Amino acid sequence: MTIEIIEKLINEHESIENLKEQLLLLKDQIVAYENELCAYRIKTSALANLMCNLESEIQNLKLENGALNEKIQSFHSRNPQVYRCRYCSSTKLISTGGAPHRIFGDMGIVDASFTCLDCDKESVITLDALK
Repeated sequence: MTIEIIEKLINEHESIENLKEQLLLLKDQIVAYENELCAYRIKTSALANLMCNLESEIQNLKLENGALNEKIQSFHSRNPQVYRCRYCSSTKLISTGGAPHRIFGDMGIVDASFTCLDCDKESVITLDALK
């Protein structure tokens, strides 16, 4: 675009002095545009760094969110202490009840019954209710 303007000025056969003035004005405009372009490049670089930092922060928040969701699920789980089936070692247990231990029941010891969702067998796990 700038070259077209310069060619137009040359082709109009104006006086040399007038052309010189217009060329100096064009030169000043080009310098101003180059300075503005440099400033925009600096801003672009700063914004790219900011985006990189934000993406990193988003990744950290996603990891933290995943860990918190796992904690929430463990609180709502039917087997939050991750007891294991005595037969197949699965952790997919459903509590089916419990009763005081026949010997240590007075001390807060409980026999909890769980049914395994994998092998359908019942496991009795002795729990200390005070813990």
